[in-house]
Amino acid sequence: MKRKAGIILFGISFLVAILGEAYLLNVSQPHVFSIIGIGIVVILTGYLFFDSIWEHISASNKKKELLWDEAERLDSEKWDSRYTELLNIQKATYTALKKGNLKLEEDIKELSDRLSQIIQLQNKAIEGQKKALSISVNYSKEHTKELIEAIKEESMRNLAASSIESYVEANDYEKAESEIIPLYDDPNAALTADEIAKLFDSYGK
Repeated sequence: MKRKAGIILFGISFLVAILGEAYLLNVSQPHVFSIIGIGIVVILTGYLFFDSIWEHISASNKKKELLWDEAERLDSEKWDSRYTELLNIQKATYTALKKGNLKLEEDIKELSDRLSQIIQLQNKAIEGQKKALSISVNYSKEHTKELIEAIKEESMRNLAASSIESYVEANDYEKAESEIIPLYDDPNAALTADEIAKLFDSYGK
């Protein structure tokens, strides 16, 4: 504001000095010293006027440069902040992915170890089943022969017992028949009490 007021003041002074110089040059009897003095004033006021204008222009340009530099600085800081934020995000993402990969590798390794243990246990169980099956088959082969022999012996025993029983029953039947038939040779014969008891005993057998 002061610089603008100075420009206006110097401008008015310069204009008045020029008008005064022109007036003195146009009078009928000009005074030399007055013309020289007014000329010096014109030069001084002109210098001050143009100098103040130049300073104002320079100050304006400098202010613009400062504002431009400040804008560039703020923009640079803004972009630096964005780049820093992006860099931090990338670092955090990389760290998270790395931790996730490590955790995944550990889980895969643990799962692989467990699968290996399960496979080993299954192989052991299969080997045990094979051994048990082999023992069972051998045992079955050994005892099948014994079982067949026992069945044969039992069959022979049952057959012999059946034959003996059939023979005994046949003998008992013939004996009873031989004892009963004489009782009925004479239908008119009277049976004694002993003969009746003997007859019932024969039927009971």
